Amino acid sequence: MTRALATVLAMLFLFFTAPFAAVAQPADTGGVQDTPSGPLTANDRELLNKVRQAGLWEMPMGELTATKASNARVKQIGKMIMLDHMMLDTLTKKTAAQFNLTTPDVPNPAQQSWMDELNGLEGDAFDQAFVARLRAAHGQVFTFIAKVRTQTRNDVIRGFAQAGIDVVMKHMTLLESTGLAGDPAFAEPVPAGGIINATLASNEGPNMWVIISVTAAGAVLTILLLRVLRPRRPVR
Repeated sequence: MTRALATVLAMLFLFFTAPFAAVAQPADTGGVQDTPSGPLTANDRELLNKVRQAGLWEMPMGELTATKASNARVKQIGKMIMLDHMMLDTLTKKTAAQFNLTTPDVPNPAQQSWMDELNGLEGDAFDQAFVARLRAAHGQVFTFIAKVRTQTRNDVIRGFAQAGIDVVMKHMTLLESTGLAGDPAFAEPVPAGGIINATLASNEGPNMWVIISVTAAGAVLTILLLRVLRPRRPVR
């Protein structure tokens, strides 16, 4: 009798506690992870992917201006963009490693189409397409970075997003300073295809005050990024 009673009580215990045990399990929260620096959302992780992919095509295209561009200002800006993305890429990989995340190793299809287009151009046509494509792409990623910067509850991602915003704004201003960013045919960041012979929409030269201001801001940004990337001494 005692054994039968014990069996019944055990069954009743399982019956009544099973629903509560299920509730106690981690719920589906849309991929949110708990981390020491705060919740890490799907958008937080996607930000790391987008910034990494931006660098994967902008670094080689920035380097390409040295041999393809005819405009000295485009060459100068291309080198600056390449160097900025090298530092930002290092920061991206360092941040992803903190969360045990992997990031893409290749550009996305649209970015690859822009790379193919630019590789096939020379001189003025290259200058026009380079400025237009990079400016449009920066405008596209800026919207997402700003969204994450506003919504994230993760302290590390918030700082990373701020660094990304600073770089994007710097690069857009630099690209606009060339005077080659006014062609509406290049306004939308869509995969390249046939829009390679557009004429320049503006013959005005770059505003020197803009160039000086952006260059100074870029120097400050570089110093801040280097401080972030500098290895920290272990706390004793």
